[in-house]
Amino acid sequence: MPGKESTPPFQSKLTPYRNEILKAWFRRQTLKEIQAMLQKYGSTISLPGISLYIKRHKNKYDPKAEPQKKRVQSAKASRSSEKLNARLQALEKVLVRDSSEVAREYDRKHSQLKKKTNRI
Repeated sequence: MPGKESTPPFQSKLTPYRNEILKAWFRRQTLKEIQAMLQKYGSTISLPGISLYIKRHKNKYDPKAEPQKKRVQSAKASRSSEKLNARLQALEKVLVRDSSEVAREYDRKHSQLKKKTNRI
């Protein structure tokens, strides 16, 4: 079918206003208030249409949680990079040492661990 590939996928006329609609919904504004806001933007839609749009999209977006996620992700990233740096430094210390010394230390720790597990 010619032209079938060129048709765009379905997109709601509310999609450009998604953030504003959901922010208003999470601020506990009524559907009539949201409808009035959309009319200011030049978009007319029925109350059930707004309600259905909110039901479809409210679980995928929470404006209150959005800034917190970014902070948590950056904090997690910094913690993981700190852990990585610490592990790299420990590895460098081991690599600098003599291999026989490292083997003796490993055997000593391994034997201590065995003693602890045998006591239990």
